[in-house]
Amino acid sequence: MGVGPGGPVGLPLALEPRPTIPLPGQWTFWADTMVGARALGNVDVSSFYCVRRLSAFGHGNVTVNLPSGLDTQRMLTLWSWRLWAFYDGEPYWCGVPTGVADQDGSAHVQFTLIELPGYLTRRQWDYYPDRRYPPVQGQPLVEQTVIARDIAEPVEEVGVRIVTEPGFGYGRERRYEYLEGGSRGQLLINLAGVLQGPEFRAEYRMTPAGRPECTLRIAYPRVGSDVSGLGLSVPGAVVGYRAQWDSDQLRTRTFAVGDLPHDAGEDAVRPVVVADLPNAELPRLDAIDDWPGTILESTLRERATTAAQIQSVPGQQISGSPPESFPPITSYGPGDTVTITAITPLVPQGTEFAGRLLQVEVNAATGVATWTLALTNPPQRLRESLAGGLVRLDTATSDAFRSGGLRIVSGGPR
Repeated sequence: MGVGPGGPVGLPLALEPRPTIPLPGQWTFWADTMVGARALGNVDVSSFYCVRRLSAFGHGNVTVNLPSGLDTQRMLTLWSWRLWAFYDGEPYWCGVPTGVADQDGSAHVQFTLIELPGYLTRRQWDYYPDRRYPPVQGQPLVEQTVIARDIAEPVEEVGVRIVTEPGFGYGRERRYEYLEGGSRGQLLINLAGVLQGPEFRAEYRMTPAGRPECTLRIAYPRVGSDVSGLGLSVPGAVVGYRAQWDSDQLRTRTFAVGDLPHDAGEDAVRPVVVADLPNAELPRLDAIDDWPGTILESTLRERATTAAQIQSVPGQQISGSPPESFPPITSYGPGDTVTITAITPLVPQGTEFAGRLLQVEVNAATGVATWTLALTNPPQRLRESLAGGLVRLDTATSDAFRSGGLRIVSGGPR
């Protein structure tokens, strides 16, 4: 199934024809509602940018021409509709509008978007007072994709299909307290961020009924293909090649600081796990990782071990921009393996290694797809940005405010 001149095959057309400004690479756009998936029709778009990410949530922005095919009330009712982007007749990305800018009375308005599974960032873990995996201490550990599916369950309310692939299975112990972690989205990212953790990504297809569909695939040991045949050569047909090394998170000793449960005693102290991974070439380098909401020592030990191993070498990240049509962007996604061959003045003897696609950025106007690759799994953290620091401080402040336990005193409006 694909799209015809009026939109996805089998879908009703807009009530009246709208002008279409073609973008490079056969891009077309169509919208439906978040609740009920009611068709809204084609959307007239003049610029489009999106990001797809591995074990995280993508984002994007779009410029819509007026009239666009959507009425004003619908456009201004953020989170009530979603935009499907088709590349060469195949669904490639779906975003939900989170903001809109109407500037200088222009006939073009700009929307910011979050990828559809990012709906989890707006849902809280609201089981009171907590939920434990396994429910009773001493029972067998719970397979981790089962835990991940429980966390991600609300995406099914907005039409996202969840598919889990546990592989040979990996058991975990978890305890999640009421309103922990800032959102279910962050809890899912945290679960995927430990050694031997599950991975997740958004995937798209046309259903036999001719409707676009988004799937959240949760898998262990990995999502994506190890035999995709993707390659990046430097020098070669790649623009914007950049290899970055960073020692901001480099360490030989890791201190992981956990949190106290809501039912902790008056004299209880926060747990700390220390993980050593000495390097004969380095002096001792200490790093402290705070984990608000992590109350189980077993979970804290997982996080300490993960950080100690992946940050035992300088953080490395590689990016480059091949054309979006070679290979076609619909033929690969985050999580696929990419073979990098680089011969540069810094490495004149040349090097070849396999990396994972951590992120794919697509700008319809430029016709290139920017790849960001990670060489470790889970990926390393490079130097924290100012925005990232502000978000972390805001989260820490919220967690501090909620520490000590919560009790529901009234239901409030529903």
